[in-house]
Amino acid sequence: MNVGLIILVIYMIAILGLAIYASKKDKKTIADFATADSSLGVFVLTLTFSATYHSAYAFLGAPGFVYTHGIGWWANGIWTVFPGILFWLIGRRFWLLGKRHGYLSLSEYMSDAYDSNLVGLLVTLITMVFTVPYIAMQAIGSGYIFDTISNGALSYEVGTIIFFVIMIALVWLGGMKGVSLTDAAQGVFMWVGLVIGSFIIIKGNYPSVSAAYTEAFKVIPEHFTLPGPQGLITGGDWISRWVVITIGMMMFPHVTLRFFSGKSLRVLKWSSVFSSIYLTSIYVFIPAIGMAGHLLMPGLANADTILPELLLKYTPMVFAALVISGALAASMSTGDSQLHAVGSMLATDVYKKYVNKDASEQKQYHVAKVCILILGVISVIVALIKPGLLGNILALSNGGVASLAPAVLGGIYYKKASKEAAIASIITGEVAMLLTTFVIPSPLGLMPGLWGLIVSIIVYFATSRFTNPSERAVELISEINDFFYANN
Repeated sequence: MNVGLIILVIYMIAILGLAIYASKKDKKTIADFATADSSLGVFVLTLTFSATYHSAYAFLGAPGFVYTHGIGWWANGIWTVFPGILFWLIGRRFWLLGKRHGYLSLSEYMSDAYDSNLVGLLVTLITMVFTVPYIAMQAIGSGYIFDTISNGALSYEVGTIIFFVIMIALVWLGGMKGVSLTDAAQGVFMWVGLVIGSFIIIKGNYPSVSAAYTEAFKVIPEHFTLPGPQGLITGGDWISRWVVITIGMMMFPHVTLRFFSGKSLRVLKWSSVFSSIYLTSIYVFIPAIGMAGHLLMPGLANADTILPELLLKYTPMVFAALVISGALAASMSTGDSQLHAVGSMLATDVYKKYVNKDASEQKQYHVAKVCILILGVISVIVALIKPGLLGNILALSNGGVASLAPAVLGGIYYKKASKEAAIASIITGEVAMLLTTFVIPSPLGLMPGLWGLIVSIIVYFATSRFTNPSERAVELISEINDFFYANN
């Protein structure tokens, strides 16, 4: 009998129970499905944002990255603090606009701010395209988890499909309320698994964390240098990685939906503070795990599985299974949120605008569910192909959406923002990112996503100088500035 697998099944049943509970409060309207009618409090909003922001990458990709590339990974820890800061600085502006104008998505706001359905459609299509590999990353992580904890009894493929079924069920049952409630529970599991689990592994094999580093340095000193054993963590890579991931993540629909979901500005403010603390603290022992893993399990075929492998080998099975449930929580909390967000966007920003302009709230609600199912199937197919290490998938996905940032932020800060600038910056930024990813070597050692962002910024401001600003964007920015000036 596989005790670990049984515990994992019990965990999944418990999470489904929470989703069923949330479904009883579901109003079956697109507003409730998409943003929970802006009803989330500090505790739930903090954990749903944090658990959604960091995913299978936290439990699998990050330890695997250290195992492969060394201590340079921790330089990227800067992007664990900034998300909370940006959640407040950017999120409060969107929260206000959502309250006053009823926006349910980033695309809806963009269409209005630039008085252009094309701008909103570009945002929807780009976020959808680059969300698919991100969801696939969660499915990949779950496939590894099921394969590892069952000792191969459940293959990677079977685990991936199980993840898909559970993820769809979580989203269908409760929408934003269900996703947020299960995210909160999974966020707790995620923190306990990463922090407590990692600490127990280290203390079980070394007198202290510093002793683990000392022993690792004797065997793999090259992992304590920059740019690392494979030469990856250069200055350009470091700058690229934290800029692209930090900015890119804030453009994903599963994050931007949470801008609109808080009960009040006070909730948003404290969720920003606590999420920065949460996101930073979960990684405190990860570099030590990656380093010690080389001593305890050298030559691991798949570096992304180092943490669950160490848990199963060096901690009691019951504890290991509970902690690995945290890894599954990390995958599901992001995967279900991403599916929910993109499905909601397709219903409100594509179906409502271009297919059935008279669609009722209930009709959009049902269309969102169908879109979620289709996107889920596509994502799982991508996951079954096993496209690469989780860290590489993370960089590609974030790079794809980072090019949206100038147009998105320009619409809430820059009074010269124009429709032409938004369209030109989005298109040229995406072209630059794709060219430096698939056609030409990325110059100066910078990641393709950063080149896409740089080109997008230059084109946005250059085009704005020679085109007429969007009157609607100017109105919205003035409205935002007047509100926060009056309330300071």
